[in-house]
Amino acid sequence: MKSSHLFDPEHISVLEAEDRKVWQNPDEILNAVKIEPSFAVVDLGCGSGYFTVPLARRVKMVYAIDVQKEMLDFLKDKIKKQNIKNVKPLLTKPNEIPLESDSVDLLVSVNTVHEFDDKAKIIKEMSRVVKKNGKLLIVDFQKKQKGFGPPVEIRVSKTRAIKLFAEGDFGLSTAKLLPYHYLLVFIKE
Repeated sequence: MKSSHLFDPEHISVLEAEDRKVWQNPDEILNAVKIEPSFAVVDLGCGSGYFTVPLARRVKMVYAIDVQKEMLDFLKDKIKKQNIKNVKPLLTKPNEIPLESDSVDLLVSVNTVHEFDDKAKIIKEMSRVVKKNGKLLIVDFQKKQKGFGPPVEIRVSKTRAIKLFAEGDFGLSTAKLLPYHYLLVFIKE
């Protein structure tokens, strides 16, 4: 069963809009964490690949994972048109990451914490696939109305997110507020 909070693929143009760089710049966000060219990275809840493509330019392999086939179909077309060869789109079920344990150096998840129905279970999965001392980059909407985004009542506050990930064996390394979002970097303990 899909989460009732999932972004509707019919509005994929919103994810790809040029003005998104103004309110959510991928390079600025990715620069918040040290990324090595040898990294294997997960973009969990990759959607249209807005972060997948810039990640692919920085690392060896990106596993672009989503529960919505429509999102992955869009991403497949996008990477084919851009001749990107180091992205592996993977369809998954809610609360599952279809990768081996301790297999990735970095897991990135943007605008998704509010979408996860079973937050404890997906965080446990994140912990399972990220290598010891690996990194986790989480970006999500602040829990206040700022003109767009998901309903405030389903958003997860920065404080609650930090607590949830700390319970999942992740130690907070960096926390900062962006204009509409919070950015959290964790290290797997």
